[in-house]
Amino acid sequence: MSKLQNAIVGGVRTAMGYVPTSWLPGGTPDPLIDKRVNLGTQQSRVDGPEKVRGAARFAAEVKMDRLLYAACVHSTIARGRIVDLDASAAEGDSRGRAGHDPSQRAEDGNAAADRPYEPQGCGQQHPAGVMQDPEIRWNGQAVALVLAETQEQADHAASLIKVRYEATPARTRFEDAKADAQTPDSLLIERNRLKRGDAKAAFEAASHSVDAIYRTPWNNHNPIEPNAATISWDGDRLIVHDATQMLHGTAGSLAKVFGIKESQVYVSSPFVGGGFGGKAFWDHQILGAAAAKLAKRPVRIALSRASMHRLIGGRSPTEQRVALAADANGKLKAIVHHGFSVKPPHSACDEAFTLASRSLYACESFDVVQHTLDLDVLANTFMRAPGEAPGTFAVESAMDELAHGVGIDPIELRRRNLADKDAVSGAPHSQSDLMLAYELGAKRVGWERRAAKPRSRREGEWLVGMGCATGSFPYMRMPVRRCG
Repeated sequence: MSKLQNAIVGGVRTAMGYVPTSWLPGGTPDPLIDKRVNLGTQQSRVDGPEKVRGAARFAAEVKMDRLLYAACVHSTIARGRIVDLDASAAEGDSRGRAGHDPSQRAEDGNAAADRPYEPQGCGQQHPAGVMQDPEIRWNGQAVALVLAETQEQADHAASLIKVRYEATPARTRFEDAKADAQTPDSLLIERNRLKRGDAKAAFEAASHSVDAIYRTPWNNHNPIEPNAATISWDGDRLIVHDATQMLHGTAGSLAKVFGIKESQVYVSSPFVGGGFGGKAFWDHQILGAAAAKLAKRPVRIALSRASMHRLIGGRSPTEQRVALAADANGKLKAIVHHGFSVKPPHSACDEAFTLASRSLYACESFDVVQHTLDLDVLANTFMRAPGEAPGTFAVESAMDELAHGVGIDPIELRRRNLADKDAVSGAPHSQSDLMLAYELGAKRVGWERRAAKPRSRREGEWLVGMGCATGSFPYMRMPVRRCG
């Protein structure tokens, strides 16, 4: 967001403080509150019987007459241009129905998705539309789509398409891109840079401190059900049976791409075989809809595991510096959290890992900011506990190092820095049972048997260690027992 948008969001939040509670979502009793169940009791899943009987129909299992099957052809370079695309072998193959490069716009208009768009729900952005220019922006980008009477025929025909590229140097190295890092004004709807108090003075006066670098790798989505959609057109009405977590976002995005009203798009997704953020709006839905319009037949586009890793984004890698300053009793005086993540221009999602450090613990001063890197890679997107997962990993690792330096139990260090309100805004917590979670977890893993000295406890041939960490989505703190 821009600085103006930041100001607007801040104004709305201030105004919300004066709105009667009954006007807000959750201000009235939840109509489903009587349907709550007791934790630990056996409950039947609403969709359990259908799944057990095999009656549940996922996106790639919806039956349609005269169905065609799609297969993607992916770029083999990370940056450059398509010079020539030869589909003659695929078109002439006796098993293939058709080979098609959607950059050849259809006469009936808009069938080839030639509009730029911003996905509603973090997916991929294309300034020129999907496959509407010869530019290659990442290794694995879709460059052609093949239709056939069976999936096997489509996959084989796709392997026959020959693409010739003019490659240009690609930016793929994290370390090299740091010199040109950008500092966005905001992360999601939060201001990016946070400075409160005097962190530098706090470190100079600190009895104990930790200053370390933590890195996390790129993570791919791997749901049991890969991304898929079965798509047809009924006149100017688009029908999409999708594996999506975002019904309205998918409908709205497709409407913009094809120049129709959102009411003309019907999206169904009764069963999703794992989502975690990756079942959003990506190129394959657009390609499937464009192909169905061009072929005038329903199309199923079910991504293989390999295609999914080329077209469906994951979690950005990060490099994070976390520095903690504490007094002699382990009370935090300053938190510094800086770092880098990857966000290419075609990505719509921030891996906002620095947001976690603003609310985990009470502290007098903060110095928090993160920077984004532009690399020629697949867009990143939401993944379970976006930002919080890599962010809390870094902060909690630093907390454990601080506990070791101070010489106190890691749980005790966290207790001493427990926040009873938001550390930045001062807003009260609606619920705070973190120490209860620690207490329950400590009993279950036998925390009282923990040895403070690393690698000092064995059970037979196993080294046994115990650690404490903050989980995310939502935040949860729990001791764990680890063998290795």
